[in-house]
Amino acid sequence: MKKNNIFWIGYSDLMTSMFFIMLVLFVVAIGYLLVKNDENRELIGELTIREKGLLQETERLQKLLNLEEQFKPLINDDSFHYLPDCKKFIVKDLMGIEIFDPNQVRIKKEYIARTIRVGEKIDSFLNELSKQNKGFSYLLVIEGNMANDYYDPKHVDRPDFYIRSYSRALAVYNLWLREGINFRKYDVEVMICGSGLNGLCRDPVEENNKRFSIQIIPKVSK
Repeated sequence: MKKNNIFWIGYSDLMTSMFFIMLVLFVVAIGYLLVKNDENRELIGELTIREKGLLQETERLQKLLNLEEQFKPLINDDSFHYLPDCKKFIVKDLMGIEIFDPNQVRIKKEYIARTIRVGEKIDSFLNELSKQNKGFSYLLVIEGNMANDYYDPKHVDRPDFYIRSYSRALAVYNLWLREGINFRKYDVEVMICGSGLNGLCRDPVEENNKRFSIQIIPKVSK
């Protein structure tokens, strides 16, 4: 009888130990699943955020692609000549004309009204762009160019010509400011520069390089 008692006591202890082990394994398994569940939730949340980011980026890229269509009014405007290779707009009304006093940065009186009209057209175009593209900002580059002397050509990298062409572009911009034409109200950064006798997309007819050009470069805000 004693042997049977010892057997059942041992069996009972074994079952108790097995139950305890199974309970521990169950608790560990539940804990592991909870941790994995939290990790999965975090992963799903991260993937959701990334998906939203990708959708926003796709939307921005689509807007950039649509901008080409929106630039058509300026491309088709009779006051401008578009250079697709450089994405520049040349002011056609003033191309090949010496609108400045000789060796000066002062605009001749007879060209002031025409220059103001060009600024007003750019202002109107930027106003329309800003309405159509919320969250966009723009860089407006106003670039001065000069023509080389056909009979006595100068070195294209002469510093004084860079300075003079820059100063002339600045004179045009200052004229627009005096007339109340302020492009910055459309979230536009303005950069004034001068290429002198150098630069890309110069006209093969040297006289036509007496000009100033503009570039409108869109930037997508985050």
